[in-house]
Amino acid sequence: MLECDTRTETLRVGTPFTVGPITLLPIERVVRRGRAHAWFSLAKEPYMLVLRDTGGIRAVDTDANSVSLEQLREEVPGLDAVLASM
Repeated sequence: MLECDTRTETLRVGTPFTVGPITLLPIERVVRRGRAHAWFSLAKEPYMLVLRDTGGIRAVDTDANSVSLEQLREEVPGLDAVLASM
């Protein structure tokens, strides 16, 4: 039987939390690695952070560089709905 290594990555919205006047919304990357019928592992990694404050909504990467919020909306399922409720 041929063994097969797999790796899948999924982006998802984390749980928003508020610190003073700022709401932080983590965007997580979930990585699944495995070998068919033998083992697997899951890891949740930080990917981006969406910030909402009196100046509006913006997104930054793990190095605090600005990123396109529009592109992030395309990449992350459910992000629009969460942003609308913030």
